[in-house]
Amino acid sequence: MSAIYPAPPRLGRLMATYGAIQLVVNMGNGGASTYLLPLWLQDIDAVGKVTNYGLVGTMAATCAIIAQPLWGAASDRTRSSWGRRAPWIATGVACLAGSIALLGATRMVWVIVMAACACQIAYSMFAAPLSAIVADRTPVERRGVMSALGGAGAYLGVLGGVLAASVFADRLRIGFVACGAFALVLGLPLAVALRRDSHRLPREPRRSARVALASYWVSPRQYPDFAWVFAARLVLITGFWGIYSFLIYLAQDYCGLSRQAAADVYPLLSALLMGAILVAIVPGGWISDRLGRRKIVVIVASALIGLSVIVPLASPTIPALAVSLAIAGLGFGAYLSVDQALMTQVLPSAAAAGKQLGILNIAQAGGQVLAPGVAALVINLAGYRGLYVFAGLAALAAIALVIPIRSVR
Repeated sequence: MSAIYPAPPRLGRLMATYGAIQLVVNMGNGGASTYLLPLWLQDIDAVGKVTNYGLVGTMAATCAIIAQPLWGAASDRTRSSWGRRAPWIATGVACLAGSIALLGATRMVWVIVMAACACQIAYSMFAAPLSAIVADRTPVERRGVMSALGGAGAYLGVLGGVLAASVFADRLRIGFVACGAFALVLGLPLAVALRRDSHRLPREPRRSARVALASYWVSPRQYPDFAWVFAARLVLITGFWGIYSFLIYLAQDYCGLSRQAAADVYPLLSALLMGAILVAIVPGGWISDRLGRRKIVVIVASALIGLSVIVPLASPTIPALAVSLAIAGLGFGAYLSVDQALMTQVLPSAAAAGKQLGILNIAQAGGQVLAPGVAALVINLAGYRGLYVFAGLAALAAIALVIPIRSVR
C-alpha cells in the first residue's frame, strides 16, 4: 500500500522525529509501568503482587483493545492545519502524563487499576495515530528503516525509563510524577513537529453508527494476510513481554534475590536486553529494505526468541537470565526492524490506515498489556518455569502464523 502524501523533501527529519517521540514517551510510560508499578504493588501487598499485577494488566489490556482502533479511526477523519495525526498524538501525550502521575497517588488497588486503564487509553490515543504516519508519509521502500527507528525509539525508551526510574526505587510516588512530567515536557514539542496539513484530503462520507461499527471488522477470508499478521504479532509479544513484565519478580522468586537486590539488578538486565535489541534492530531494517523481504526476518527473529527460554529453564540463576535476555533481545530487535513495515504492506485501504493500523496495534499494545494477566495465570498454575515454556511455545506459534502470508515476501 503506497503513502497518501508524497514523500517529504526531508524524509530523514520525519524519521528522526518519529523515532524521538517514541523514545521520550516510552521512557516515561515504560519507567512507570515496567519498573515502578511492580514495586509499588509489591509494597502494597507482597503476597498478592502477582495476582494484582495480572489484574492491572488484564483490565488495562481491555481498554487498549477498545481504544486503539477508535483513536486510529478518529485520526483518519480529522482534517486540520495540524493534519490527521498530530492533534491526537499531542492530546494522548498530555493525558498519558497525567495518568502516570495518578498511578502513585493511592495505595488502593482498584484505583491503581483505573489509573492504569486511563494510561492505556491515553497511550492508545498517542500510538494509533503515530503508527499511521508510516503508511501516510513513507515510501514502501523506506518503511523498513522507518519501522526500525520507531521500534528502536520505543524499546530504548523503555530501557531509558527503567534506568531513570531506578533512581526512585525508594521514592516511588515521586518517580511516577517524574515519569509523567518527562513524557509531557519532551513529547509535546515533538508531537507538534509531526503536523501536516490535511485540509485538502478527501473527507469520508457520514455513516450510521451501525455502518461505522461494522467497518472495524476486517474479514480474515477477504484479507487473510491482515489476520495472519495480527495473530502472529499478538502471540509473539504476549509471550515475550510476559517474561519481561515479570522480570523483577523472576529475579526475586525464581533466582532467589531479595527485593533490594532485584531492584538493583533489574536496570542492568534491562540494559542488556535493550542493548541486544539495538544491535539487531537498525541493521535488520536496512537489510530487509535491501533484500525486499520481510517474512524471513520475522521467522528467524521469532526462532531466536523461542530458543532463548532454554537457558533459564536449565539454570535458574541471574547469569542464565542474562544470557537468555541477550538472545531474546537480538531476536526481538530483528523482529521490530521489519514489523511495522510488514503491517503497512497488508492494509486493505490507505484512506483508513489509521483505523486499520489501530486494529493491528491491538496486537502490540494488547500483547504488552495483556502479558501480565496471562503471565500471572501461568505462574499461578505452573510456576515461573511454566512461564518460560509458555513464552517458547508462543514464539513457535508466531512462526507458524507468519508462514501463510502471501502478499509480502
